[in-house]
Amino acid sequence: MKRTLLLALALATSLVGACASNQPAPTGLRGTLLLIGGGLDDDNKPVYNRLIELASANGPARIVIATAASADQAVNAMGKTESIHAYAPRIPIDVITRETPQAETVALIDAATAMFFTGGDQKRIVDRYRPNGVDTPEAAAMRRLLDRGGVIAGTSAGDAMMSDPMFHTGRSTEALGIRSTVTGNTDDDDPATKNTPTRPLGPQIGRGMGILPWAITDSHFFERNRVGRLVAAQEVAGKRLGIGVGEDACVEVDLSTGMLTGISVADSLLVDTGSLQRDGLMRRNVAAKVIRQGTRVSLTDLLASAPPPIVAAPTGPLTTISVIEPGQNRQLASWRFFRRAGESGTGVSYLPLDDWALTGWPNGLGWAIFEAGPLTGP
Repeated sequence: MKRTLLLALALATSLVGACASNQPAPTGLRGTLLLIGGGLDDDNKPVYNRLIELASANGPARIVIATAASADQAVNAMGKTESIHAYAPRIPIDVITRETPQAETVALIDAATAMFFTGGDQKRIVDRYRPNGVDTPEAAAMRRLLDRGGVIAGTSAGDAMMSDPMFHTGRSTEALGIRSTVTGNTDDDDPATKNTPTRPLGPQIGRGMGILPWAITDSHFFERNRVGRLVAAQEVAGKRLGIGVGEDACVEVDLSTGMLTGISVADSLLVDTGSLQRDGLMRRNVAAKVIRQGTRVSLTDLLASAPPPIVAAPTGPLTTISVIEPGQNRQLASWRFFRRAGESGTGVSYLPLDDWALTGWPNGLGWAIFEAGPLTGP
């Protein structure tokens, strides 16, 4: 009876917050961000159409493609230009590279209604436009673009660079402080630490572009099981909210209202560490909500309210989410875990990974309550 009453009160509070989020208080900022988790398919119509719609919202569209993150800038510039022109052939598109002179870069950004950052290494973006956390004239032009109601989109590294701090590199295992037994290289290893016997422990984060003020962002999220490193980074940085964007997925953030909206068919994850408790290497009482297409959450309302209610794990056997290599099943294991853990009546889910694991269950209000820590077995 007591637990039912508490959940009812929490639900009422959640509904009040949801009503308030229909007309969120202005933030004093302007502009829109499109966070894309990498692997953006050319046929992802909802994402490309939304980019073009936002770019055209305040007059004729003009898009700048920024290739600073990419190793092969020419190939990425050509590919993204062709992708956008497939949906809007007449939109003028300019390209800025790491080598484009400052004055030319500023002029092109000042003439644009939207920017699109290609993928690669986010450190290249920051080194070029915000070294040591100080805005260059190019970064100032990006902020002017947002101030006049423009849009900044980014895929993979172009997503990761938007927060401050941002991820540099790193696997979830080491980020959680666990010494990995996986000796081979992975996509999350920094080039400087590949082929070395050990990787540094703790989340590998540093200064980002600071375009998104309310959360830490991450990309390739479900496919590379990055929730462990996101939770560790939020804990270290003191950032309550984290946004993990899956591949071919996109979330929109309206900077004027703080409203986050799921744009793509592919899912993303919102992580809230407001109730996090540390127990050795275990992080407990973390909340997460799957961001589906059309899901709307006010980040500013969320930060102004208490964290999602924490409930005890229900009794009964665990359901283990299987991980099978090779193939898509491994890529989607953590996605399936959070989908199940957030659905009422599903019991406790368990996902064993490389030397660490996730255990989660629903709180009855659309959030999964989970813990991340060393692999111990069900």
